Amino acid sequence: VISGFLITGLILREIDRDGTLDLPAFYQRRIKRLLPTSAFVLICTALISWILLPSIIRNNLGKDLIAASLYVSNYLFAFWQNDYQNLNATPSPVIHYWSLAVEEQFYLVWPIFILALAKLGKRIYIIAGISLVTGVSLLFSIYQTHTSPIWAFYGLPTRAWELGLGALLLFVPTTHFKSRLIPWLAFLGILISSIRYDENTAFPGWKALLPVLATLFLIASIKSWPPIFNDLSNNRISQWLGAISYPLYLWHWPALVIPSAVAGRPLNIVERCACIAATILLAHLTHRYVE
Repeated sequence: VISGFLITGLILREIDRDGTLDLPAFYQRRIKRLLPTSAFVLICTALISWILLPSIIRNNLGKDLIAASLYVSNYLFAFWQNDYQNLNATPSPVIHYWSLAVEEQFYLVWPIFILALAKLGKRIYIIAGISLVTGVSLLFSIYQTHTSPIWAFYGLPTRAWELGLGALLLFVPTTHFKSRLIPWLAFLGILISSIRYDENTAFPGWKALLPVLATLFLIASIKSWPPIFNDLSNNRISQWLGAISYPLYLWHWPALVIPSAVAGRPLNIVERCACIAATILLAHLTHRYVE
């Protein structure tokens, strides 16, 4: 949702300002923003995994690393039936790169799509085009979550509606979200999703509407946030975590999976907390010296 909102906003502002979109410059900015850090973490993960992991896991490590480095891991993990529900004792330390692959694929086609709509000359065509893609993607997501859940989970066509809704938020006046009840309802939606959704939840499908719409309304109602929301989001710790959020995402899975694989058992709560602390430290160092 946030990516769809931010990236579409950047594209539209450049088109409004210059009358067009410099596609090579757009792709260069995305590559410089995402690729160095993801490649660094991938190389570190590969070296550590090769040294520490049992040979039975290393056998599949090479193909997983290639898939992650080429930003096609979402489709290959689906093809290999390598999902979070079937990880058992041999999880891939780079399976979380699937969502980065989805975003990269989105960044590849979305600016061309928006630019083509903008060439038609009226803002209504952009809104209609995004709405059509979003609606079709949502319907396909609901259908495929029922018929082929692993492909629905990993695929861009079944995830595009989440990004599309974030993009559509740009065209909705903020005056529609002045009620002070909206932020609380949005927060409640995210909280319920976080607590109630588990490995048995058919996702994304229609159940993804709750966290997606909750995120959407939380962004839209930011001017009506209660003081406690602003205090939580604007303090130094939250701002710091926001600044290191990308390497935090890249490090979190290998930092939790590799120690568990080496130990040959699930981690206890103390060990998990230690791994989370290591994730934060690695993310901070990566943000400072690489990102």
